[in-house]
Amino acid sequence: MVAAVQFQTYTAEDFLSLELPEGQEFELVNGIITPMPEPSGEHENLRSGLLVELTLESRRSNLGLLVHPKPVLQLGTKDTRKPDLIAIDRESWNRQTMPTAVLKEPPSVAIEIVSTNWEEDYRNKPLWYAAFGVAEFWIVDPLFTLARYPNRKNPKIQEPIISVGRLVPSQSILVEREYEFESFTGSDRIKSQIFPDLKLTVEQIIAFGQGF
Repeated sequence: MVAAVQFQTYTAEDFLSLELPEGQEFELVNGIITPMPEPSGEHENLRSGLLVELTLESRRSNLGLLVHPKPVLQLGTKDTRKPDLIAIDRESWNRQTMPTAVLKEPPSVAIEIVSTNWEEDYRNKPLWYAAFGVAEFWIVDPLFTLARYPNRKNPKIQEPIISVGRLVPSQSILVEREYEFESFTGSDRIKSQIFPDLKLTVEQIIAFGQGF
């Protein structure tokens, strides 16, 4: 007889109070402590470049938004997530993070940069962030990992693409809200309701990965 494997589950409050190993980032997924994959240098370059540009755009257009990398979002009693970037109203950020840097209310924008776990970015994260109430969700798919992992990409994606989802009421009886996506490639300028005057193109954003 084979003994069943036992997994200890945690609440989000318990998880956030744990002293976890340094040098590794974790999320709580349905009560299970889950290590996050280590990003590549191109991934981090892209995130840093986008963070700078969106911060500058918020200031140029007087949007009152702060842009932060990998904040902790407490999606529910047993779930936390750390999106690559968020944009959030300054007052909301300051109010929520005064006791601790954990967000229990949704930011305006969540951005995920696709690596090898494309299924989660395309299938699961839109459901999680829509349920949490994030108004706009970006999926940035630069195809950076193809040289090392040729089979780890969405088979429908043939070139670098950025999809921007707007939160709308769902027609499905299964969920209350979902994202209505518009996708952009090449020289297309990104259209965002949260950053309405943004001038960045997909090519410019993808080039951040090379440090441009």
